[in-house]
Amino acid sequence: MPEPSMLQVVLMGLITVFVALICLIIIIVILGKIMVAVTGNKASQPTPAPASAPAAPVAAPAPAAQSNNQQLVAAIAAAIAEDMGEDVDHIKILSIRRV
Repeated sequence: MPEPSMLQVVLMGLITVFVALICLIIIIVILGKIMVAVTGNKASQPTPAPASAPAAPVAAPAPAAQSNNQQLVAAIAAAIAEDMGEDVDHIKILSIRRV
């Protein structure tokens, strides 16, 4: 039996790697669709932008509590920006109400 040439070995290796990668991509796509169907996750579907409502006036906070409010606003803005996939600079919080 003749020994395979170096070119044959390289081609077989490349073919094997790319076939394995294509199989992995197919498996990941199928599992992703199964997980979306099972969990009902609609994160992959675009959500409509919420209608902007006029903001209720906010009472001025006490001076001692103002630094805590600034930290709270920063934390809320960061959480909203992360959830929306936007930059924090694009988020403007008009009012905060305790629910």
